Amino acid sequence: MKDKTKRVIKVQIPISTWVKSILIGVVAFAFIVFAIWQTGKPIIDAKMTGTVVSKEFKPLAQSESQITLNRDGAVRTDKVDGEYIISVEVLLKDGSKKTFTVWLNDKTRFDSTSVGDTFDVGPYLVK
Repeated sequence: MKDKTKRVIKVQIPISTWVKSILIGVVAFAFIVFAIWQTGKPIIDAKMTGTVVSKEFKPLAQSESQITLNRDGAVRTDKVDGEYIISVEVLLKDGSKKTFTVWLNDKTRFDSTSVGDTFDVGPYLVK
């Protein structure tokens, strides 16, 4: 009869495989850190606070109903009497001033905003 002793086989992984796997891990980790760092950059650039220089209400000839779909899927119906427009002057990073026209869809927001107030136009800009 044959001797049935258990043999332990040790797999030897070459050093080049270890080095390659460590480098791939470091590169993947660096990519994840870079991606997280870059995701916050557009948010900082989008923050453009300025001063309200004028307010204007343009009434419609006839009130109209507006249907809005919220992010959570809820449907909301509002009566709109006109356009609520404010002009905001923003000091840009290069030192120049630019005036942005912002259309507000909320009468209470329009009424609470006065000429001379600071206003962030970033959320209202669409690129």
